[in-house]
Amino acid sequence: MNRGRIIKSSNNVGDAAGKTRRIKVRTITAVVALAIAKMASAQTAAAPVAASDAAAQPGGQLPAVVVQGARDAETGTGPVVGYVARRSTAGTKTDTPIIKVPQSISVVTRDQTDVQGAQSVAQALRYTSGINPEQRGTNTDSLEYLYARGFLVDEFWNGLRTPGPNGGFGFNVTSFDPYLFERIELLHGPASVLYGQGSPGGTVNLVSKMPTVTPYHEIGLQTGSYGRVQGFFDMSGPVDQDGKVLYRVTADGFNTGTQTDYVNQQRFSIAPTIQFRPTKDTTFTIFANYQSDPEAGIYNSVPYTWQSRSLNPGEPTWDSFRKTQASIGYQLEHRFNDVWSFKQSYRFLRNTQTIQYVGNDGFKAGTDTLARTAYLNYGSLNAHTVDNQLNAKFDTGPVKHNVTVGLDYQNMQFDHYFYGNLTSTPGLTESNPIYGQTIPYPNFMFATSNATSIKQLGVYAQDQLDIGKWSFLFGVREDWANEDQTSYKTGATTTQFNRAFTWRAGGVYQFDSGVAPYFSYSRSFQPQFGTSYGGEAFSPLTAEQYEVGVKFQPKGFNSFVTVSAFHLTENNVQTTDPLHSGFSVLTGQVRSQGFEVEGHASLTNNLQLIASYTYTNLLNTKSNSASLDKVPVGIPRNTASLWADYSVSAGPLAGLLFGGGVRYIGGSYGDTANSFMTSSATLVDLSLRYDLGRRFSGLQGWTTWLNVSNLLDRKYFASCTGTNYCYWGQGRLLTAGAKYQW
Repeated sequence: MNRGRIIKSSNNVGDAAGKTRRIKVRTITAVVALAIAKMASAQTAAAPVAASDAAAQPGGQLPAVVVQGARDAETGTGPVVGYVARRSTAGTKTDTPIIKVPQSISVVTRDQTDVQGAQSVAQALRYTSGINPEQRGTNTDSLEYLYARGFLVDEFWNGLRTPGPNGGFGFNVTSFDPYLFERIELLHGPASVLYGQGSPGGTVNLVSKMPTVTPYHEIGLQTGSYGRVQGFFDMSGPVDQDGKVLYRVTADGFNTGTQTDYVNQQRFSIAPTIQFRPTKDTTFTIFANYQSDPEAGIYNSVPYTWQSRSLNPGEPTWDSFRKTQASIGYQLEHRFNDVWSFKQSYRFLRNTQTIQYVGNDGFKAGTDTLARTAYLNYGSLNAHTVDNQLNAKFDTGPVKHNVTVGLDYQNMQFDHYFYGNLTSTPGLTESNPIYGQTIPYPNFMFATSNATSIKQLGVYAQDQLDIGKWSFLFGVREDWANEDQTSYKTGATTTQFNRAFTWRAGGVYQFDSGVAPYFSYSRSFQPQFGTSYGGEAFSPLTAEQYEVGVKFQPKGFNSFVTVSAFHLTENNVQTTDPLHSGFSVLTGQVRSQGFEVEGHASLTNNLQLIASYTYTNLLNTKSNSASLDKVPVGIPRNTASLWADYSVSAGPLAGLLFGGGVRYIGGSYGDTANSFMTSSATLVDLSLRYDLGRRFSGLQGWTTWLNVSNLLDRKYFASCTGTNYCYWGQGRLLTAGAKYQW
């Protein structure tokens, strides 16, 4: 492998590299030391687990026998035994059976994430329908660009919005370690009626691990490809004897190389949670989170004809990507009586990032020398979000109502500086790469450098009605959004005010067989900055979706299948102004239509299955440019996946789980002119887990595992946005580890 030669650079990077190595050692050491101290101070005897608490034991070997009582105790935010979730809060903000929601919802459980060995939120969603989680390839680990039904989605954490690429926050995209979460949910399609401004493609909701009544302790170590070193722990239980105060502390830290030469990833994350339960009707939970990524991986692209997946197109002695994010918040829930209850959620989140890199600009004409530009970007973001919900459950004759009225508010302040050096950055020859060249400091400020303030207030009302075998859902919402932006380059200030009304309606009919056909209509909006040639502020993007489908939850079986078809249209898309060069008009329209199939099933007490298929027909149906009647880049028309695993429950191999999956990612158009497509890729994944205590009595609580993704090391581009800007998919990645639970 040609890693390229590094010559001594005139950049002052020696001290920085030394500091990075010291951070690396301290990060891993801190995680392991803290975890060992916890284990040493705790009782080593495993506490007995009641059937009703079985679901509160996250991360363990899937049980050979599925406990019916644990399934019955499932909640919309709690643990799930196995892969089949039956309840969620993502589609209604209330704890609702998924089969009653007239919109497609996917849930990735903790057990699925563990067995498949997912190392990021994007990887956890690989076997989910309707979403392209790794559209930016390996760049997705720290900058989560998730696309659903052809559109960049919004992310929420415990029902509150997190800053993402949809908000115009530059590289200040919040991303999380998946070990911190109990479940990862995808609500397919528009959700503005619940969450305000947002993507028409869908909403990803991350649900935190919550404190448990039954004491739970887990500590583990993991290694793998590219010298990976990782330690993690998860501790939970009551603080007092009465169980009125519960705690949970979850942490993960790792250091690893990547498939790109000279690019590393480091992370330390910790999430302490404490819950007060003074009465049976009141809970008050405080959440905190801190995550530091001293080395957040790569942010770069390569030309479509680039040959080596490992060859770094950047400059190792210059490139760096650092992120830090911290948050604190609470959730208050109080039940007044059998009818009325109240819930308030609040979070303050801050993240900062600095990224400097030598970016690819394509090959110089007639050569294999890459033209490059040095960039420097840094920014910080403060975000306050609060959501108040008043809920009432009552009957009017034969109609059962579950009414929610709410008021939410968000205030986000963002500072963003972006510089480049556009004339004197040295190139890189692919056949003879030489690193360590002098990189002039970027001193040209781009116009996107600005201070942005976003404030949004929303009021909403929703009624969930049950009438016999029918379940209906109606919701309305009004939003007021103020956005102010001050340019650091020109000093000019742009102020926009938007007001939007959104609504949705739908119904589900449940047959006795478990078949439940449904239909729904929903709308969304998303403000966008900018003005027309005449100085008029741009109107928000608006979208509407029609969805029909069938959900199937067979009686007496632990399985759930959803088949959905959708027609989605987004309006007010910016296109080129034909009369005024350099300006835009809002005459564009994008149409997305297709269907999705997803099933999760326990075919026997030992055999688990996940299957999905997605067909997305995406098209620019209105445009003033050459993109008219073209397909937007990076979205494959067809994707499919199949996963199965089997747990051995008896005999000499009792405790062994072996499984595997196949993922098909169709080719996608690589530029706006649709002049070329990336190749499709079929990827194979493998999982082996061994609950040693099932076979050896002296090893109770110990589990080991081996996971391999892209087993055949298929080389492919995850997507391209032009012939010079393509993103490699992840090659073969192996992880192996062991953990102890008590």
